[in-house]
Amino acid sequence: MTYTRVESSAAVQQLAAGLRDAARERPWVVVTSRFGSREPDILVDQLAEDVGDVTRIFLIETGALTHELSDLLPDLLQAYGGAGRSYPVGPDALADFTRSKLRFPYANPPRATEQLVTDALAHAHQAGLFARAPASAVSVTGTVKGFIPGGSRALVELAGGGLATIWQELTFPPVPLDWTLERGQRVDGLLDRATRRLNVEVGTPPVTALAARFPHNSITLALVQHVNANRAALALHPHAAIGVTRPDISPNPLDQVDTLLTEGDVVAVRVVHHQSGALHLRLTDVDDDEPVLPPLALVRNGPPWLRENRPLVPVIEPVPLVELALAPEVQPSEVERVETTLPELEPVETTLSEVEPVESRSRRAGDRRANPAAVNPAAVHPRPGPGVVRVFTPPAPMPRQAVVDAPAAPAVPASVSLQSTQLSLVEARARIRRLEAQLIDAGASDSQHAQLREQARTAQLQHRESLVELGTLRRTEAELRDEQRTQRRTLRESRRTSTPASVASEFERRRGQWADADGWVRHELYLAWVERIGATERAKWPLPVDYALSDAFADSLADLDDGQLAKAFKACVDVLTGRVASVPGRQLHALRTGNGATAAAVVRPDGARCMRVAIEQNTPAARRLHYWMLPGSGSGSGIGGIELARVVTHDDMEP
Repeated sequence: MTYTRVESSAAVQQLAAGLRDAARERPWVVVTSRFGSREPDILVDQLAEDVGDVTRIFLIETGALTHELSDLLPDLLQAYGGAGRSYPVGPDALADFTRSKLRFPYANPPRATEQLVTDALAHAHQAGLFARAPASAVSVTGTVKGFIPGGSRALVELAGGGLATIWQELTFPPVPLDWTLERGQRVDGLLDRATRRLNVEVGTPPVTALAARFPHNSITLALVQHVNANRAALALHPHAAIGVTRPDISPNPLDQVDTLLTEGDVVAVRVVHHQSGALHLRLTDVDDDEPVLPPLALVRNGPPWLRENRPLVPVIEPVPLVELALAPEVQPSEVERVETTLPELEPVETTLSEVEPVESRSRRAGDRRANPAAVNPAAVHPRPGPGVVRVFTPPAPMPRQAVVDAPAAPAVPASVSLQSTQLSLVEARARIRRLEAQLIDAGASDSQHAQLREQARTAQLQHRESLVELGTLRRTEAELRDEQRTQRRTLRESRRTSTPASVASEFERRRGQWADADGWVRHELYLAWVERIGATERAKWPLPVDYALSDAFADSLADLDDGQLAKAFKACVDVLTGRVASVPGRQLHALRTGNGATAAAVVRPDGARCMRVAIEQNTPAARRLHYWMLPGSGSGSGIGGIELARVVTHDDMEP
């Protein structure tokens, strides 16, 4: 696995042109090194090993070359400062910077490398590179043994021996792997022997397969993928989204879609089959007690990929606290570093003393303390330079006992050691003069230098505080997002499972506008039909005008609250239009004279048969609708052949 170094202006221009090329077939990854360093902090060798087969990797040093690259790329898509970025393919690859995140290594290069691998694999998957099996791929089967921390990889024990990994980026990102796989599951797919990656993705099912899996008017779960004020995209499969609008979610014309739905929500929907063969989804007429068909399994033998009250929440990356290195121009100068080493020349005297008596050493030490210029003449003579004052602080004198008991060093001739020390002093002083001259030429003084260093330290502290504040804000944002998600779910459910207060009062208001109860009931049934049956389906499911109401029907509605009234009228619409047989939650069956399955059906003397359907489920005293199918009426569809009898409780078996 290799990567390409970008080391010239011409190479930068070629790199920028390639990144902008809409015909580019694979993702390109650009990794930068820190200023002044040739090697990157990101683990480029590991990066090449993991994604080098499906990407091209470029290495560029931060400085003039990255500045030139920045000028050639759109804003928020540059790479610099030791970070790396994966660039997707396609005509809009550089149109949305959120698809290409800049990954900084900070104090955790392995984590940044892993993120960059994830980005590159996701971009390669979107480009369809994994749809073409490599020459080294073989068909295998295995068992899921577990998931690595973070859940982005699943470990598979192969049937023939050995291990493989399933990568989240090669399945259905951003859907987590534990939504599509489970421990102990048998999997099969193509194994790339070179990388040990196992591809288990199953193709997107066609509309006909979805229609067969979810019958007309059935209830299942869908994932909210995108939301704006007027529309939302709901997915029965990660790659099969269906658009819905406000009337599909709420009857209130003042509602907006993004006040009821949040991206990542998992919601219950009714699947509607259009005559054209297309599928449509509705949330308005889904009752809590209706049975829910299990969602699809995205991988063979896998679990249903959606679960109620398990939203797809985006991962919030922690903000690391980073110790910022001071910029080169405000680092402590070479002058200070050299001067701090000059007093450390004192150990030279220890070497000299090895050839002298102790008393002589003591006398010489006393002379040196009295005249430090004998050791370091430069320490007491200020060197040229405006406003520059040098102060020498001699080292603490060495205790006599420490000198006497010190282990003997190899004997070195005094003349050689002294000559070496003098040469070092001359070289150091010359270097100091050169550096001071450079500072003078730049117009900088020591005070200015200290001021710049203090400004850099202040900026570093401010940056640290900003990172802490940013981390706190991200946590707060996540908490607020969770709270908002809960509030939206509550509001959405109130729209579909119970009648809002403004609408609830309409039942009573409209009831007062009718002289007879039957007229009010027929009016409410018409309104419920308009609400329950979409405009494109009303020709298929018309509301008959000559159905009958028993004398007890209106009275049986008197004890119902507003939510139960709304549900009762929906059930009546299903019965009158004939669609009741295709709604599993209605549990259509004949009312029988006894509890056994062989008991005779209840039949009137005129031959009408009594039928029973569910209005509510899984609730105490759940309501049921009894109605009569008059002689000559078809099975659930005879226009004029229906008489609504009563709304009763679950235990009431009287017609």
